[in-house]
Amino acid sequence: MKVQSTNKDFFQTTILILGILAGLCLFGYASVNLIRMPAVSPDAFVPKDMASSGKSLFGLLQLIFILGFSFSFLPVTIMFTIKRYGDNPAGIIIGCSLLCFALVIEVINNLSFLGNYVYPEPLVEVPSDVLLYLNQMSAIRYLSFDVAGFTVLYVSLLVYALVYWNSKRTMGYLIVASIVTFSASAPFLWISGGMAVVLMAVSIYCLVPVPIYFGRMAVE
Repeated sequence: MKVQSTNKDFFQTTILILGILAGLCLFGYASVNLIRMPAVSPDAFVPKDMASSGKSLFGLLQLIFILGFSFSFLPVTIMFTIKRYGDNPAGIIIGCSLLCFALVIEVINNLSFLGNYVYPEPLVEVPSDVLLYLNQMSAIRYLSFDVAGFTVLYVSLLVYALVYWNSKRTMGYLIVASIVTFSASAPFLWISGGMAVVLMAVSIYCLVPVPIYFGRMAVE
């Protein structure tokens, strides 16, 4: 019995730590974007250092933070679903399915960029017209996954906010504030790219406590 209790405590502590780690990764990702604002516009919303073949410290940090968030939040989400299923079966299952799908998309979307940093051979230079084409295809691929990923992520979190609106009002406010702030950043792409990045970062900051809420609720 003592061994089972110890294993249970260790597992619960691990889930809580992963929730905190996911929140810290979100904080780091938003902070990196504020420190070195990516060049964005309505026509090219992909950071240039991710669309090119170059390697930068800030680009690597972005990848580490987003992958760290995705990998650490996945087990927290699954444990949360198992533990809180009875709160609202339909809402919890829908939210879990959407959230896990969004996290997997983010992992798939960013692993190729991470591979650029560990590939041992120098990349071969190509003519400028070919490079432009490759960058455009990379941007299209990135956007097709990234837009789908964060859209599904926000929809899943909105489901959770509705499920726990009465019992976890603070978490609901944070999620709604994040969605509203992120939506408000879109018009600024045509006005000020810097302001758009700031609003996106604020949106991510609003989500920092959410994985921690999930971790705590999964072990209650």
